[in-house]
Amino acid sequence: MTLSYVVYPLEKGFIHNWLVAGPQSLSPGRPLVALSEEEKRQIVASFADERSGITRQPVECGPLQEGKFKIGAYEGEWSYYRCLEDHWVDHSQAVAGGAYLRSWAYTQLVSSEARLVTFTLITAGVADVWVNEERVFQWAPLSDVPVETSFTVDLRDGANDVLVRFGGIAAPDALLVMALRVDGDGIQVHIPTLIPALERRNDLERVFNQVYLDRDVYAAGQEVYLHWPDWIEKEVYQDVRFQTTTGRIYGQAEAVGEPGQALFLGDSVSLLEGPYHAFLMPRAWEMYDTHIRVTKKLPAWVMGRNRFSDGPYGSIEERRQEALIDAARREEDLFAEIAKMALGRWKQVDRQVIFGALESIQRQEIASERQLLGLLGAVGRFGSKPDFPRWIKKEIKAGVIEYAFPVEVPPVDSSLMPAESASFLRAVCQILAGQLYPEATFQPLGITGTMLRKRGETSALAWMKEHGRWGFTGWDAPEIYADTLTALAFLVDLARTEAVWELGSVLMDKIFFSLALNSFRGVFGSTRGWATTWSLKSGYLEATSGITRLMWGMGVFNRHIAGTVSLACMRKYELPPIIADIAAGLPGEMWSREQQGCADRAVNKVTYRTPDAMLCSAQDYRPGERGAREHIWQATLGPQAPVFVNHPGCAQENDIHTPNFWLGNGVLPRVAQWKDALIALYRLPTDVRMPFTHAYFPTRSFDEYALQGNAAFARQGEGYLALIAVNGMQIADSGRTAYRELRSEGLENIWLCQLGRAALDGDFASFQQKVLAAPLHVDGQQVRWETIRGDVLTFGWEDPFVVNGEEQPLHGFLHFDNPFTQTPLPCEKMEVRTEDYLLRLDFGDEVE
Repeated sequence: MTLSYVVYPLEKGFIHNWLVAGPQSLSPGRPLVALSEEEKRQIVASFADERSGITRQPVECGPLQEGKFKIGAYEGEWSYYRCLEDHWVDHSQAVAGGAYLRSWAYTQLVSSEARLVTFTLITAGVADVWVNEERVFQWAPLSDVPVETSFTVDLRDGANDVLVRFGGIAAPDALLVMALRVDGDGIQVHIPTLIPALERRNDLERVFNQVYLDRDVYAAGQEVYLHWPDWIEKEVYQDVRFQTTTGRIYGQAEAVGEPGQALFLGDSVSLLEGPYHAFLMPRAWEMYDTHIRVTKKLPAWVMGRNRFSDGPYGSIEERRQEALIDAARREEDLFAEIAKMALGRWKQVDRQVIFGALESIQRQEIASERQLLGLLGAVGRFGSKPDFPRWIKKEIKAGVIEYAFPVEVPPVDSSLMPAESASFLRAVCQILAGQLYPEATFQPLGITGTMLRKRGETSALAWMKEHGRWGFTGWDAPEIYADTLTALAFLVDLARTEAVWELGSVLMDKIFFSLALNSFRGVFGSTRGWATTWSLKSGYLEATSGITRLMWGMGVFNRHIAGTVSLACMRKYELPPIIADIAAGLPGEMWSREQQGCADRAVNKVTYRTPDAMLCSAQDYRPGERGAREHIWQATLGPQAPVFVNHPGCAQENDIHTPNFWLGNGVLPRVAQWKDALIALYRLPTDVRMPFTHAYFPTRSFDEYALQGNAAFARQGEGYLALIAVNGMQIADSGRTAYRELRSEGLENIWLCQLGRAALDGDFASFQQKVLAAPLHVDGQQVRWETIRGDVLTFGWEDPFVVNGEEQPLHGFLHFDNPFTQTPLPCEKMEVRTEDYLLRLDFGDEVE
């Protein structure tokens, strides 16, 4: 084995280039749910090993048989890993049933002399460090966030082997990250490789980090192109595939990679809906003849033939049928099988999907509540039909009776399912199970079905009462709304206790009102308290989009089918027409203030909507604190044209990282909005890992855009948007965020957002001129801005929000304050009015 070495510098002191392997998944033989600190340490101790397990030289594999190793039954393989700007090796993932995960990272540090240096290790779980085959450090912070610690190491003159084994408990999310900083000059990073053609390997790595897809989501009719920057330094030939994440190839081409080249990879209409990536690699013959294995994946989502509806159409019965047919064609989803039942396609029901759902329930996996609810609802709705398979009834009954219904264990908030809705789904499952099997003894609990039903009704009534009165902690979260509506659809249709299904119907009305109020032409573009990365990038992927398409004809059917199918099967609920009117109505302007939650969990939010755009924000929400999944503000010009700014918590886009690159905020801003104008103040600490703020600005989704100095402008139809960053901004023109990211450096910054309309501002050029001419004075974190509407706004990090000389409240709003209702908080009763309709909701009765 003849080794060569690829040489890299340290990046701001960090090792940026590694050989990595893993993660290895180890089962502790028990469900990993709501673990205590002591239980976590016991699990870690059970897998502790002083030996690294690595006995052969790690190498970037050339020949296929090299670069592999075995530890017990586990077979690992080294691959090259280049860190992003947070310097993390990231193997974070969710394991539905839970597991202990561990990975390895290896590199060589070549020192110009023997010396004592300081290593700074960053990790969240468990880490062991070996230098020259001697374990020099072990650490187990077991933290919810990456933390750092330092220790000293003796480096010898020349090459030093550095191996880090890092692990974590997936319960179900595992924050499996590691970074290592070296304090010392005259140190290089060497990656041992078996690839003989090093120049060719390095050319591919450099180019692969520069090419880009120009969108994150491709709607029906949009073509997929891979782009090379205009300024690319060297033409490098390579192969490109466009394929699903499971490896099914839909397009393949050879490309030279000329400056400015755009390579066609496919048309979204000819592709199935789902996640894809552009897979870049050397020419196929090179992988075998010269053993070059440098590759790159650029992720994207394709909507296939699914088209977005921005206006109401058809009848509810027509849309029911459409929704069920769309869901039934999807694979490996329990609710697709339920859609087949609703359509009478009994022979097409996939037995394996049903058994898979039962196994998930038996293992008590995160999100198994959704599966259990679907199975119980299927029996409740279709179990009396002659075509309903007897084997399904038998298997479901056996699985449900053995289920533990862990009512005393609080749900875990996970990237797989938010805890706030999971607790309600559990209660509804108890009601349905108790109704179906009243005489059965539920073995883990030792109670009858009748008792289980009563327990579930008590919990469900209390949950609905609380959320009806106070709103949601994860306010306007599509995933929480979708889960809640899924459960309510079963509750309203199948619950036998009048108080339960009546309150469920009232809460359903209120959630639909909130969706309608905060939507723009079918896009639920609200600020939200619990978000996911993909749903922020596009209204096409938002979890309630299929629900609103079903209920009032606006949105798109997508992969989130549980709520859509459950509501399509309903027969005992009718959407109040006033809600559909509010969703579809586009008055000249609509200004709404809202408060949800209570005490320190309250959020005060505003929404401004016109026929051409919408702007939403959470006012003065915990500024300066560490964020998580909160989405603080957003402007919406269309389903593919959301615009927002955040402070990234890291460079990753995995939803296990909260916050991540686009999701949430590492440090929350202070925001205030007056109708179509918004001011966002950002103040970051000096030790922050990502010392910048940035905007999601998907240029290829706009009809027009322009960049002028410290301002960016966008037009979609007759709606306009302007973004101003006081520190200036640069658009990414290569790599994974090309032409979607506007970055502004600096620990303190001010971003301004102004909406415009052709009806008020003339053409797009005139709007830009107005914005650039608007007086703006900034002094540190204090701003005075005269908007294009003539309003004078003043705001500061510690100063009040003043509009035209009058201080505006940022807290203490009514529950709803808009043209349709003025409802105090807590919400005992609620009236929603339009010229044609009146809707009354009542949450005031005491829970028995």
